[in-house]
Amino acid sequence: MPYQRLARRLADDPAPTVSTLPDGSVDRYCRLSAGALDPIERRQTFVRETERGGRKGFGLDPEFVEPGGQAVNTAQQAHALGADATCYGHLDDPEPGRDAFADLPFDTVSMGRAAIVNVLDFADEDLMLVEASPDIPEWELADLREAAPLPVVFGADSEGRSPSSDRASPGHAVACANWVSTPGMADAFHELGEASLPRVPFVFDPGDVLGSDPEAHRELREAVRALGDSVDIALSVNRTELKAITAALPDPPAPPVDDEDRVIAIREGTDAAAVVKHGKEEALAATEEGIVRVDNPVVEDRRQIGGGDRFAGGLAVGLGADWEWPVALACGNACASHYVATGETASATVLREWLVENGIA
Repeated sequence: MPYQRLARRLADDPAPTVSTLPDGSVDRYCRLSAGALDPIERRQTFVRETERGGRKGFGLDPEFVEPGGQAVNTAQQAHALGADATCYGHLDDPEPGRDAFADLPFDTVSMGRAAIVNVLDFADEDLMLVEASPDIPEWELADLREAAPLPVVFGADSEGRSPSSDRASPGHAVACANWVSTPGMADAFHELGEASLPRVPFVFDPGDVLGSDPEAHRELREAVRALGDSVDIALSVNRTELKAITAALPDPPAPPVDDEDRVIAIREGTDAAAVVKHGKEEALAATEEGIVRVDNPVVEDRRQIGGGDRFAGGLAVGLGADWEWPVALACGNACASHYVATGETASATVLREWLVENGIA
């Protein structure tokens, strides 16, 4: 069973290095209020009150602030599992006198101002109100080069020396996210595809591509294909994103079509090393070895936002440590499920105990 093997691997103290990039946000978890309905606990109630005539405004009361963003969350999970993590993100707190990222327990390098995310933590479904970073739309690979030498970001030592093989050693992985908010990522992928880099796993979560037009999808496919000349890309998406990317393929699979058909079609359409679908029920991957499927533990959600980032962190650790695909997917699943069930990012010890206590491993 993958989860039993995962528990044994976690006991061995996995310690790859992991780099994450390029976003970052200050997440303000807020209570929403509207007069006598103070507080509004459910998204459905908010929708109903918004539609009512005469309602002119709502109260927004921040209850606590956390460092966030996909790159930060992924690095948090990788670090918690024992990886030597570095986040190259947009981590300048926009509020004077505050640094929401100061206490992160791993190395950080900022390339600009963070976004502000107001999280309405409803009982039924979260809602995020985002004030975008003014810097990330202008981000380009030169900003990352200024932050650190590219070979170091991709797993070489501090002086840029790579091992004699084409894989970084000890294990290393890169996790990249937020394509939809980072216009410069396409050019960066093409540049990286021509660079001399250690050939490492590259977990790529493009984000919500549902609204992208056909030209944007073509640009995404071409960028993934170009980057694959230098690294082993694991394109990681949720089911909604999986369907959107599949539908935009020049030659999508003919119906009836299932998720296995979709991950295979996207892998063929992008030449990615792997295409991974993550979700509540399972993780599914099309790899060089074929289809790999790992059922996800069934949990009651406490948090709806952030589970996908913990999946990326767990997957990056598994691939960076050169685990077999079933174990790497199980690691991503377990990290995500533990987080949405508890609201906490699990360490290797906590995750192993949680798996055993819940009869998963």
